[in-house]
Amino acid sequence: MNIHKTIRAKVADLAQQLGRDTHNLRDDQEIQVGGLLDSASLMELILWFEAEFELEVDQDQLTLDNFGTINRMASYAEKASAKA
Repeated sequence: MNIHKTIRAKVADLAQQLGRDTHNLRDDQEIQVGGLLDSASLMELILWFEAEFELEVDQDQLTLDNFGTINRMASYAEKASAKA
């Protein structure tokens, strides 16, 4: 499974539901800061992330350092999965 591709597809799907253009979506693009997703979509993304990767994300881990970009989300998933 390509984690980056899986996360990118979900982010793109959520953004497209909001009418956002995702043709130039990059793995290093700031998701929240750039206005790609709204707060409801971000919550949906986190819930999907936990289910998809079978992880429980502690509230103190919901930071831009862990979830600000597709790259950071993929890295977090890989590290958290390795610990589990």
